[in-house]
Amino acid sequence: MLKHEVTTARSQAGFTLVELAVVMIIIGLLIGGVLKGQELIANAQVTATVSQVKGIDAATTTFRDMFDGLPGDINGNRIAGCAAIVGCDPPVANRGNGRIDSGFAAAPTAEGDAYWLQLNAADLITGIDPNGGPIWGGQYPAAKMGGGFHVGFLTGLAAPPALLGATLPTAGHYLALHNAPAGAVAAGTAGLTPNQAFRIDRKMDDGVPTTGTIRGMGAAACGAATGYAEDQPSQSCGLYIRIQG
Repeated sequence: MLKHEVTTARSQAGFTLVELAVVMIIIGLLIGGVLKGQELIANAQVTATVSQVKGIDAATTTFRDMFDGLPGDINGNRIAGCAAIVGCDPPVANRGNGRIDSGFAAAPTAEGDAYWLQLNAADLITGIDPNGGPIWGGQYPAAKMGGGFHVGFLTGLAAPPALLGATLPTAGHYLALHNAPAGAVAAGTAGLTPNQAFRIDRKMDDGVPTTGTIRGMGAAACGAATGYAEDQPSQSCGLYIRIQG
């Protein structure tokens, strides 16, 4: 006698509306946590970069008090250990004239290099490797937001490269925050989004790229006299940040 095994199909129960709602809430919380975490990281990077700039400015002031001259503009032999570092002692030609004779239209020149090396030799800044070459974290300090800093003097008589707006910056020493360590400042070497540039500018100055002691530079997408184009996600901005006068 043949026996037939009868299998009863068990219905598969689906998620209830309550269970689906709980899952959606959990997913929402996870997404919100990720986005909040990203915002916290972005805020921390801005704060850290602002602190870097203030630290460099303060270190320059301390150096002037110690040596009665600007870093990069004095005889390197006055600083312990500087003579043994290539580039730490700038040429005599412009030395002692009260300004760092380096601009932004080309790679940093002798005093622009010696500035960082002398501050480092005087143990006033960190993040410099004298033997590291022209890279961020080598001869030049890396910025917490990415890219890094060059230093130079603006005369107030001509626009520096890729400046936003027609109003010339006040004469003085500036840090250029951009992302081309071995090259000139240019529209293609910006490295910050408009929102990142705005946050730094707002914390330290007036939040406008074409006025004040912090000036926007980079591509046209960075901003204009009306403000930084914060809706643009591209890394189209850099900054000129005035220090020391």
